[in-house]
Amino acid sequence: MTAADTLGELWAVWAAYGSNLTEDQWRAPTRLEPWTVRALFAHTAQWPHWLGHVATQVCDSPPTHESAAELLRAFNAPDGVANLNRADVAARAVDAAAQFTTEQMTAAFAEVGPRSLDAARELDDAVVNYLGTARMRVGEVLGIGIVEATVHLLDLQRALGESPSVPAAGLAHTSAVLTRMADPVAFVEALTGRTGNGLAPVLT
Repeated sequence: MTAADTLGELWAVWAAYGSNLTEDQWRAPTRLEPWTVRALFAHTAQWPHWLGHVATQVCDSPPTHESAAELLRAFNAPDGVANLNRADVAARAVDAAAQFTTEQMTAAFAEVGPRSLDAARELDDAVVNYLGTARMRVGEVLGIGIVEATVHLLDLQRALGESPSVPAAGLAHTSAVLTRMADPVAFVEALTGRTGNGLAPVLT
């Protein structure tokens, strides 16, 4: 399964949820305060639109980051954009949840997503400008989208009181990226019971 296929499979799950959630479920709180399910959806539904834009940003310069793990590690460093902009990202999702209808957010996955993925597939392994933050091969950009869709799908299912049920390819890819982000010594020693210290989050 290609990265585009894996992301498409995840977005199809998101689309199915969007089509079937009740009003009470849209309003349910998540473990990502202050987000409700609706705000979580609004945040994640940006990605199909972003990918469509990124697919138009082919550049001749070499990548600044060779992998999704490398860029996400930089983003999630103490002084990285994920930490510095956390409050703004949270607020924008709340605003977007109020701005867009549930039908529009669902259509991002059901309609915009497939078109964006088709555009990405046509690029093979071209280097693209990733939202002004880095230059990456399109396959690695898709990899970031897989991580985003997978982690937030778990957030969604927990908010709904469901047991996790995430496509296997998405979980496998996401766990591989997170493994590459983690400190290798701490990772090995923690998972082999050599240390009582838990692993610090590598992505939040």
